[in-house]
Amino acid sequence: MVTLVEFAALAVVALLAGTLARRTVARRAAGRTAAASGGAVVAVPCQARWRQGPRRRFFGYGKLGVGADGTGAVFKAPLRGAVPLPVGGRAAVRASLRPGMRVLEYRAPDGQRIDFQVYDAETERAARLLGAPPPTAD
Repeated sequence: MVTLVEFAALAVVALLAGTLARRTVARRAAGRTAAASGGAVVAVPCQARWRQGPRRRFFGYGKLGVGADGTGAVFKAPLRGAVPLPVGGRAAVRASLRPGMRVLEYRAPDGQRIDFQVYDAETERAARLLGAPPPTAD
């Protein structure tokens, strides 16, 4: 009986922690979107994964933003240099295994394929940073 009560208590705590985390993420995403609608350029936190090319096995957490000159797109990971990204490709969105997130599949004009795991509220802004038309759902 004690084990059952402990299990139920752990389940309630895990549910509360998950709800709190999702609300915090949604609030932060809404704040970034509001700042971006005011004309500010706000980087999009994401996880990038290259599907081909020299970075094929690399995936990392970082931010998708604009280049130093204010044009183009770059992926900036902590403790790594900024990686310039080709702009003007196509983007498609699919569901992610993580709740509250989507995968933005980006196909660059040069044939390069990069997947960005972004928050639900920021998929369109990430596509705009990449210079792609609004993403289509897969």
